[in-house]
Amino acid sequence: MKSELKKAIESKGLKVFGELIEINGELFPLPLTECNGKIGRVMNSSTAPGTKEKTAVNPKTGETVTTTGTCPADCKGCYAQAGRYRMNRNMFLLIMRTRFLREYPEIYGAILAMQLDLEKAEQLRIHAAGDFIEKEARMYYDILKDRPGVKTWTYTKHEIKGDIALLDSLENVNIVKSIIPGFGFNYGHADYIVKVFAALKKAGKKVYICRCGIDPNQHCENCSGCSSHEYVLFIEHSTGYNVKKDPNYKMIHDLIESQK
Repeated sequence: MKSELKKAIESKGLKVFGELIEINGELFPLPLTECNGKIGRVMNSSTAPGTKEKTAVNPKTGETVTTTGTCPADCKGCYAQAGRYRMNRNMFLLIMRTRFLREYPEIYGAILAMQLDLEKAEQLRIHAAGDFIEKEARMYYDILKDRPGVKTWTYTKHEIKGDIALLDSLENVNIVKSIIPGFGFNYGHADYIVKVFAALKKAGKKVYICRCGIDPNQHCENCSGCSSHEYVLFIEHSTGYNVKKDPNYKMIHDLIESQK
């Protein structure tokens, strides 16, 4: 943790141990982490995926920790319930960040705002895993309305109404619908993506296919797809499906390239 952030947190009467914050005897991770890999240098929040109870072991104490997921669905092929997300350390951090948000929302929001300011964040991705819970959308609205320079995007399976719609009304925030009316989820094999793309285009919707599915070097930090489209479609990943071996690969490749 950077010294400026550590001092700012400690000024609130909280103790900091490495990258963890102590609240009432428990250690919680920071609200935001800095992504890398395909995401690029973007601030990111993640909570426990799905609806079922998640369990992990505290790597320091050996204590078992649990919480229920924050997403309103348990989707077949969900990348956030596979791969590295299933590793104990990662699931532990997701569980504790979820509990932090649920049990101490005011502290969570205050530290999140500190991180955005001290990191001079320009991009924020809400929910690399998980979805909106309780009054979370209003918390983000209150923080981001005063930080118009932070380009923000997220995805939700909830209806975009109430506080979620209020958050989406900000010029610097875009909320992508993860459920496509008449179809289903916004990810799948090449033939499904092509069919949904064509239907949404015909209906006059603003739709984009994420090029990460064909370009492993693509970074979110140099793409505006998720920050400017009502619908974003993803080629299924982290499930064993290999789009390059799909008979429809050339068709999906050419369609994605045509979006430039």
